[in-house]
Amino acid sequence: MTHLEFLRRIETAVLSCVSSDPIHRQQAYKFVEEIKSNPIQSISIGFEFFNKNQLFDPLVKHFGLQCIEETIKYKWTSLDSQLKLSIKERLWLLMTEHDQLPVHLKTILVRCVCEIAKREWPQQWPLFLDELVALSKLNSTNDYSLLILAYLIEDVIVLQTLNSIRKRDIQTTLLQHGNKLVEFIEYFLDLPNTISSSLYALTMFATFLPIDLFFTTKIIHKIVLLLNSPIHRMKAAEFLSVISDRRGKYEERLPLLQLFLYLFQNGSHYNDVYSTVDIKQSNDMYDFMKQYAMVITALCDQLCYLCGGEGLNKKAPLPEQCSNGTFLQLLLALMQHPSIYIALYGYQMWLQLVRANIIQENDYQNILPLIFRALCHSLVKQPYKKTNDGQDVALSYIHHDFEDEPDYQKFIGKNRAILIRSINIICNTSEHLSIAIRIGFDYADYCFQSVNIQNLLLFESLVSYWQIIEKHLRLLLKPLEPFNNRKLLSSTDELSFCQRGQALIEKLLSINNDNNLEFLAYSLRLLTNLYVFTRGENTWTQRILEHLFRTITTERQMVPKSNPLQKQASCLIDLCLNYGHTIVIYFNDLFKVTQDLVRQQTSMEQQTKLAGWQWSILVECLAILLNHFESFEQKAIFINELVQPFAQILSKFDLHVNDLRSFIDYIGLKPTPDAISASNQRLIFLSIHILCGLLRRITLPTDPTICSNGGYQETFDGIVYIRNPAAPSFIQLTHCFFKLLTYCHALHSPDSPLSKSSLSFLSTMTDADKAVYLQQQDNNEDANILSTTQTNSPILSTNDRRLHNRFSSFLDRLEILIGTYLTLKPDLYKLKDSLNIIGTTLFSSLEYIPDFRLQNIVRYCFLPFVRHCPMSTIMIPIFESLLPFMYTKLKDKWKIITERQSIKVTNGNIHESNDNLYQTQERCEEEVIEEQVTCYLTRDFIGVIKNLLIRQHNNSDNLGQLSNGNDIDETSMDEIMITTDEQSRKPPGQTRYHQMPSDFALKVLQDSPIICQYCLLILFDGLSWPDTSSVTKMAQICQALVKHLSILINGNNDFLRQLYIYILCALKIHGDNEPIACTLLSLATLMYDTFQQTSSNLFDSVHMEIPDVTNEQVNNYRDKMLRQVSGKPLSDKQKRDILKQLVQPLMGQNVAQMFKREPLALNNLPPLIRFSKRSLHPVLQHHQQSNVDNEDDHGLANLFQHTDD
Repeated sequence: MTHLEFLRRIETAVLSCVSSDPIHRQQAYKFVEEIKSNPIQSISIGFEFFNKNQLFDPLVKHFGLQCIEETIKYKWTSLDSQLKLSIKERLWLLMTEHDQLPVHLKTILVRCVCEIAKREWPQQWPLFLDELVALSKLNSTNDYSLLILAYLIEDVIVLQTLNSIRKRDIQTTLLQHGNKLVEFIEYFLDLPNTISSSLYALTMFATFLPIDLFFTTKIIHKIVLLLNSPIHRMKAAEFLSVISDRRGKYEERLPLLQLFLYLFQNGSHYNDVYSTVDIKQSNDMYDFMKQYAMVITALCDQLCYLCGGEGLNKKAPLPEQCSNGTFLQLLLALMQHPSIYIALYGYQMWLQLVRANIIQENDYQNILPLIFRALCHSLVKQPYKKTNDGQDVALSYIHHDFEDEPDYQKFIGKNRAILIRSINIICNTSEHLSIAIRIGFDYADYCFQSVNIQNLLLFESLVSYWQIIEKHLRLLLKPLEPFNNRKLLSSTDELSFCQRGQALIEKLLSINNDNNLEFLAYSLRLLTNLYVFTRGENTWTQRILEHLFRTITTERQMVPKSNPLQKQASCLIDLCLNYGHTIVIYFNDLFKVTQDLVRQQTSMEQQTKLAGWQWSILVECLAILLNHFESFEQKAIFINELVQPFAQILSKFDLHVNDLRSFIDYIGLKPTPDAISASNQRLIFLSIHILCGLLRRITLPTDPTICSNGGYQETFDGIVYIRNPAAPSFIQLTHCFFKLLTYCHALHSPDSPLSKSSLSFLSTMTDADKAVYLQQQDNNEDANILSTTQTNSPILSTNDRRLHNRFSSFLDRLEILIGTYLTLKPDLYKLKDSLNIIGTTLFSSLEYIPDFRLQNIVRYCFLPFVRHCPMSTIMIPIFESLLPFMYTKLKDKWKIITERQSIKVTNGNIHESNDNLYQTQERCEEEVIEEQVTCYLTRDFIGVIKNLLIRQHNNSDNLGQLSNGNDIDETSMDEIMITTDEQSRKPPGQTRYHQMPSDFALKVLQDSPIICQYCLLILFDGLSWPDTSSVTKMAQICQALVKHLSILINGNNDFLRQLYIYILCALKIHGDNEPIACTLLSLATLMYDTFQQTSSNLFDSVHMEIPDVTNEQVNNYRDKMLRQVSGKPLSDKQKRDILKQLVQPLMGQNVAQMFKREPLALNNLPPLIRFSKRSLHPVLQHHQQSNVDNEDDHGLANLFQHTDD
């Protein structure tokens, strides 16, 4: 075979690599890799593909250059010097002969030169820059020199692909010649064919050269002029965005203020493009507008830093363009632009300017109305329509910026957060609040115009605007204070705003259009937001309450989709929460009407039934208003009357249900339930839902005087408790609640009749819950999430799906109710059989319920129990059963997950056939959900253990704990997402420091060896579980327990040895995670320090079992740990490093090193004389002028002599 035939064979193989035939493609891959494995051969063929006498495909030429690049990257140090020199010369020859190569070939050719420069320059290639100059002289269109410099800087300084020593060598040399290099590139900036490459190179230099270096030449002026060029404006804006975003000291960044003069000079058409809002710009122009908006945003940040500093010595005067309003006009144009993407930059700048107090007060007052109007416009949620007729400019920009609706909705969330923050920060002062209110009323007048009255998007933005303002208006109507007592508004504004507010309220009270429920729902929310302008007057309050009550309780026949009123009906709850002190006088009227309505709705003869959310809203509002009563007895009476209708329903259930079969029949859990069973199911589900909301809304008084005089205090077992006024009525239902939960858990048993019926799906997770764990979002507010969420669940009928959803929601509420019930101390715990009731119920069928349901039990039941149980005689038996069960459960689950992950890593190259694609996807989703549930279950249970370990004696902080005793949050029950992770991350209340373990916890651990043993096993063995969040939390608890281990384990060295082994096993699992490995090493050294005097041999024996660890190493470790440095003990870091060196064979490889192909062929070159970066600053140049004149210039003496001779 001749050499040419061999080259043609390679060409054929390379082209076959993109073939659709998998067999040919695999053979080609193998052959190509064999070629690349021989560095000498790959270098040779790489150059020969550019032989002028033969024509090769451009793809093959690219492959040849790729062979050269990879040889330089990975084999350079193994090549002899003659071959290295030959490669350099031949690369230079290619650039000389081929100055018009396609972009992809030119790019890889330049990168080959860069790879050599990264290894050789400046020490071994002193004439590198000189040769670049010579190359640029050959042809004025030759931009190889610019690209080489740009790619070299990008690799070395921006991407930092070299080690610190080589990076410093190259960067220092570039800094030394920075002035000359910038002037060199400036020359090419004047040549039409090299402007683009010059801008690219300057952009790279702008990342590290001193800022003032660019302002000492005409570069900035030339680049700003290029903003008017349709061809080069994008790259010019990229350069300006990089240099505008530079960080550094005050003096270094000060020249950036000159950019205002350049950017806002006469004839700058690029600033005017944002004013064109009616015509859609071309895609290229729009991309430039976004890039230029980034420039202005970065420059605004520099303005705030340089001119908004607190110190007078570091506070530059404002540029003229900021003081004369030019910059503010551009800012307003950005905020008013129809593109939400561009407008967001404007609001970000606005926030920066306000925080830095840059804007002068006169300008502030003048532009605030414009700002608020822009904010109102931006609050309008533009819908994401798949089609556009071209007339809607805003929609055209949305389609250009976002790939699909989910992408758009994510941005909308971020955008709204910025808008809300903008309004909030303005309203912090009373003068600005008045302007915000005035604009709000003007915007309301605009929305109520006849042409806009049906525009729901406008009305929704109006409601959102007033929701933000209302949070600041609450200070006008505070309890026990006259209206506007704090003088937030002037007397004139107070009168004017109240008149306009009451007039708007009058309009809202007249809205009662059942044909447009969305509009009606928004009107309710706006009505409550404007309530403050009634001054709390009785007449207005009564009318508003009547309107809200009538609208919410009106019986409507709804189509099976979400009711808009349900989403906004919580406004009545918000009204009671924020202004309950003015509404409470109508409590008796509301109570009577609600009671009559509840009795009517629970009647079997009633044909039209209210929805559960309608009941819940009314009862929760009454519960909130009851918190304004000071008498325990009075509150208890009202609560008892509220509970009675539902108590009758539950008592009837208790009477008729005695076993699991009768429970299933009673609530109609069967394919075709009769009317009575369906009614029982509805009433039971609603009762639990409403009673849960009622109990969670009752709060305990925080005023000691009210607690003492109001009858809240009760002494039990020598301890004073603050009773919950709901306790007397709820305690009567104890047996019903716990019985109901017991039967619900029994449904999951394999022997349950339900598990063998067609309704077995009730024991599984709903699609909505799965979507949460899979992090899927349904952005269609009008659609039912159960029908739109795409998961691989069994296909259920519409009725079955609704039943599944209702039953899951009911069980969630029941578990929350039981958890809140466990906070009723001392009433619940005074019962004679309280231990039996709690223990039997919480552990009933616990081994059968699915993990996601077990997670709810841990979070909603066991967590409140450990916080509030006042008697260790009840707590100890419960935890002696819970801890062993959870340890076994979690250990088995994590074992399965760990094995599964190891299989995935081992068999990562296995591909499923197309026939099994659906099954594979379904299995993957199930595995993801299982792992997510296990993670959350583990974290929640760690929270239970932590709360056990920080529990205090009841007489030490009883009042503090009970100030919000039932751990409720003041949000509507309709808005609580049971399956969201936010619930698990909410702090339990106070955030003060807690001793761990507390004296109470130590006593429990000492009194119960079972609790002590399994707490330690879970915490130490759990360190090996592959969940970084759980491991971090457990490690912190373990560190607190190590100091008390000598007391807890009573000299059991075998158990101590096992705990230490658990830590080392965790290092084996998490050794590749540096933060966790550091924590584990600290824990191991802490345990070693604590027990080294009494159990030194124990640790030595464990260390000897580590693979490749010798007895000498163990002895050295022991000696080093006892050594002192300069009379001081070793620091924690020194101890960690010593232990890390010993256990290194155990620890995993760092993630950064796991997938490296092979080491780069890169050696450190002889050290350079270090150049000081500060010496390059023009102010300091005269100090080293004589030294610079005597230094080698690496071939740059004639850098700017661009002659043709």
